Amino acid sequence: MTMRRQGATEIDDSLNKAAREAVKAAIEADHAVDPLFRPEVSRLVSAYASAAKRHGPLIERAIGDCLESAGCTVFRNLGVPVTQGALELAESHEYAMTATRQIRFVDGKIARYVDIDILAIDEEHEVAWALSIKRGGGATETKKRRAIERDLMALRLNLASYLRQQGYSRVTTAHAFVVDYLGSAGFSKAITLTREKIDATFGLPIMASIDAMTQAMKAALDAELARLLAPVVRGMEKPALSTRADPLVRPTPFGLHAHSRRRREGVPEKPLMTGRPFDSLSTEESEQ
Repeated sequence: MTMRRQGATEIDDSLNKAAREAVKAAIEADHAVDPLFRPEVSRLVSAYASAAKRHGPLIERAIGDCLESAGCTVFRNLGVPVTQGALELAESHEYAMTATRQIRFVDGKIARYVDIDILAIDEEHEVAWALSIKRGGGATETKKRRAIERDLMALRLNLASYLRQQGYSRVTTAHAFVVDYLGSAGFSKAITLTREKIDATFGLPIMASIDAMTQAMKAALDAELARLLAPVVRGMEKPALSTRADPLVRPTPFGLHAHSRRRREGVPEKPLMTGRPFDSLSTEESEQ
């Protein structure tokens, strides 16, 4: 399946502008000083961490804008219902054999709502996608990851039926994926779209827009780097003052090194003996 994007240049320009604004906001934000770092280092680390967090929503925006420009109906940040039957099957050992099966959505049997970043419906090609989008810079906490996997697997079973009941009568197939941009989120391969699979899955050059936005963000950060590093370098040039107290002199037991201990602590020297050991005894005593 191949779709054609409309207004690609306008989308990319808008994304690149948003990337530069995100960097500006990250740098100007009022960050708390981390006690582990010097204040100037803490500011640098916090600014870059904030920029990385703002990168994730821009990836989400890029995917949604590209799908929308290709004619898809796109909903963002919504809850999609799943039934109890779909959840139970998703948690069972039978799911692997029924992953492509569809379970009829019954409004009165809703078990929960699944949080989705993007729901894209392509009626021309009779397909829909529910996407949970992760930047993927690190592994997702195990409990949270398992819950998301279960919910998406259940959504796969219900989604096509649910959308037909909502008026999208031409939808025959529905997919639910985690988009893992950097590839380290740790989700099951069966429900994960890495950056290498994104374009082929949607039949669109989405990665070109994401990469262009990412480069715009990186360029904006690089332009600020010298200003952010200057106070760090100045701080490193200042000698760090030692706050460590002089080492405590601990007494050494008499015996080994006792002589040096006496001199150090002012203990009087033991008089040296002159003559033989018993010269002080009287002659009478010695004769006895």
